[in-house]
Amino acid sequence: MSRSQNINQNDIINGNEIMQNFIKKTETYNHSMCLDNSSMSMNTKSKAHFNDVTEQILFCQNGIDNLNMSSNKTSSTFNKESSEEIKPIDEVLMVDIISNGYKYEDTSFELNIVQPCYVVSIISPYAFTIQLQRDLIESDKFFKNMNDYYNSIYDLQLTQEYLRKNLLCVTYDEITLTWNRSQIMEYDLNQDTVNVFFVDLNSWEENVSRSRIRFILTKYSSRPVHLLTCRLATIASLNDDTEWNDVVLRTFQNLVHNCQCDVEPLYKRCDNTFYVNLFAQHDEVYVCINDFLIHCKMARPIDDITNDDNTTTFMLDDDGQPMHSIIALYWKAGETASEKDTSINSHDDQHRSEASTEPFQTKSSFLTKLVLIDEKNKIIFARYNSYIMVPWFILSDILKELDEEKIKILANTFGFKPSIINPLKHVLLCSQLLKLASSASISSEISLYSIDCVRKILKACHYTQAATFDLLDRARLAEASNDMTFWDQSFEG
Repeated sequence: MSRSQNINQNDIINGNEIMQNFIKKTETYNHSMCLDNSSMSMNTKSKAHFNDVTEQILFCQNGIDNLNMSSNKTSSTFNKESSEEIKPIDEVLMVDIISNGYKYEDTSFELNIVQPCYVVSIISPYAFTIQLQRDLIESDKFFKNMNDYYNSIYDLQLTQEYLRKNLLCVTYDEITLTWNRSQIMEYDLNQDTVNVFFVDLNSWEENVSRSRIRFILTKYSSRPVHLLTCRLATIASLNDDTEWNDVVLRTFQNLVHNCQCDVEPLYKRCDNTFYVNLFAQHDEVYVCINDFLIHCKMARPIDDITNDDNTTTFMLDDDGQPMHSIIALYWKAGETASEKDTSINSHDDQHRSEASTEPFQTKSSFLTKLVLIDEKNKIIFARYNSYIMVPWFILSDILKELDEEKIKILANTFGFKPSIINPLKHVLLCSQLLKLASSASISSEISLYSIDCVRKILKACHYTQAATFDLLDRARLAEASNDMTFWDQSFEG
């Protein structure tokens, strides 16, 4: 179920009139200033007036140019209230290109207390999303303000150069005609599309055209997500602990459709999923949905509240923390499809078969490739969790002045964090990389950096070897298209 954020036609008409008057007043003022002070520079008072009608948007570091956006560059789809909120005097709006995730606010969601809520989306009784009633008005105001802003500008289009996994952005929904906060999960450079996760809807969309994506301002990315991910407590499906049939899913959806519910959180899992009792007014009867599904023999009772997180297997994010459960579902769905493709071609490539000996990894998860740039320099690529990365010691070899700590500091400055591998968990990949390393003194724990991060570090250090950047571009394209032939190609820099 989507947020109801369709733009009201009356608001648009009013916004047009107000914006036109706003621009006319600005032009009149600027014209009078030119007449009265043609030989003088703008004084302090005129600068203050100028700031009322001019919005300066600064792009954070990493080479994006500053962009001044005045009122005559905007369209006319926001009303007086939103324009006042968007354009306070001297406000500096910054684009967020360094964050890797949104913050979630759930501290006010008290355990064992029944609270009014609305169900926002449902994947299954084990994965659905709610919003507390008390947050609804504030959230709607925030989303309206953000929609008004992005409907009022023509800029902030996301360029291919800044595509990366986990980049925060804003995505336009062509069905509901709204802008939604999102996060890039994957991208395809050939098709120029991305897969995005909508953080305020707890859903995702694949193959989204990059033309529908915009950079997100820090004022919008910094607002915590108030959605809560839940699962019905103390019940399980009749045949399996995790799979629910379509009949159960439709019954659950019908019980909460267009209905205010009450939720009682019982337990919070380490991936921020809440085990809850959910209540709804159905046919003039107040129903506990957990008990209703058991009563209708669509579920069976279990004791899952006492389960220890240590007995549950979680997918981990890039920081080694339990991944958001809905995002984990996205990746699991992709792994399932990948495993089906792998089983069909299981005997095609003996080299890839040998590389799949790591436990719990799909075929070809770990591969390495060494390419000579010139007589003295080389670059090593490593495939880790479907991403093509470069070990830190290669960067240190190319940029002699950088050691491991300096590389880490530079990467953090650009908003990147390394993936750390060690011989205990990544036996094959570590052993391959250590064999290819120039120095025997390298620690067995290895930091891997993404292609985008390596490019930014090289540029920041004024590295000019074109062949190296060409190799990085080839690797990035192979990563985006999941081109496994990249590892078999024999080419030099």
